[in-house]
Amino acid sequence: MIRCLPAAAGFLVAALAFAARAEKTSVKPLEPTQTIKPPDGEGYFDEAFGLDDEAKRLAVLRSDGATFAKIEIYDLAVTPPKLASSFDLPNRMLLAERIELLPAGKGLVLIAHERPDDSAPLYALLFDSAGKLVTKVGPATAFSRPPADGPGRAGLLVAFDRKLGGHGAEATYTVTPFSLATLAPAGKPRAYHTDVAGGLKAPPIRLIGFYEGYTRLLGERLGAYDKAADVRKPPRRVVLDALGAKVLEETEIAEVVGWAVTGQLRRDHPGQSIFVDLNQDGSGVDMIDAMGKKTPAALAVPFRLYDPKTLLAEDGSTPGGLTFGIAVDPLNVDAIKHKKADLPMLDLYSADLGKETVKHRGRVFTPRPVTWRTRADKLVVLKRFKSFARGGDELQIFDLR
Repeated sequence: MIRCLPAAAGFLVAALAFAARAEKTSVKPLEPTQTIKPPDGEGYFDEAFGLDDEAKRLAVLRSDGATFAKIEIYDLAVTPPKLASSFDLPNRMLLAERIELLPAGKGLVLIAHERPDDSAPLYALLFDSAGKLVTKVGPATAFSRPPADGPGRAGLLVAFDRKLGGHGAEATYTVTPFSLATLAPAGKPRAYHTDVAGGLKAPPIRLIGFYEGYTRLLGERLGAYDKAADVRKPPRRVVLDALGAKVLEETEIAEVVGWAVTGQLRRDHPGQSIFVDLNQDGSGVDMIDAMGKKTPAALAVPFRLYDPKTLLAEDGSTPGGLTFGIAVDPLNVDAIKHKKADLPMLDLYSADLGKETVKHRGRVFTPRPVTWRTRADKLVVLKRFKSFARGGDELQIFDLR
């Protein structure tokens, strides 16, 4: 006998069945639109590579680790990509960190250590389109590009230097702006000295960190004392223009716990504007702003399918924006339950904290460890060697959704 369910129960069963089917729906991976391998199989691609702002050209460093090191620029407007130019680096021992590719015909800026030691100071080297070293600036602890959100910061490369003192949190932080196109100074260096407690004299705040390409300084000021109530008011968040030493914002810190979490994230990720991090119970990913406000990120598949250790973010070119990637764990709980490993995949997301939105930009198959970069609507993935600490033998280019 067929037993009829009540309408409400039938609706519930249908909803649960739909949810189960939706959760099991796989995300279709992107196919690479272009692939680049070392010409004649010679050498390998280093992990320092970069796209121009329009994602039409790609600059890569190719080397064999001993006899040659060269920069190659590929035109991505054609398929297969065309090797447009190439030049040898003057120092084969450079340990490159990244490449900033300038507009066509203007050359590039290479950020690198002058010796193969990632703790050594960094330099920015400007090469013209023919590969001639035009100028060099540094040393510095780090270099970064701030958001291009106006004439005050567009087109800058900011050098950040930190020199520690001998006691407590004593330190001197120096921020120097350069024109990215020429590496000419774009303003005077600004130095900030902290005492043993990490405080500045002017303005009298405790330094929390720098962000937005080291052009913003985040600090904390003690709340005023309320004599009538015999209590001290909550502390205040202070934002300085690090290039001009002017206070831009000052607001009361309403969420002290979130503020403390953000402070730790800034120490772990210096210079970063906003953050993505695992939530407290490890069940998802949160976007976190400068005040510590958390916004859950809507993901394309259940979080339990991911490997939390692979979460990696890349700062965006506008305030409040970033790209983050997280890889599927082939031996996730569902795969173990079904006794069949999932394919290794990397999911890319773009986040807009101002709009509190997260968009899934694509999934790529990653049978090997990878290093990735994005710009505009392009994703470049370097398929790294499994048995070497650095480099790989294939670059794949994808069009993001």
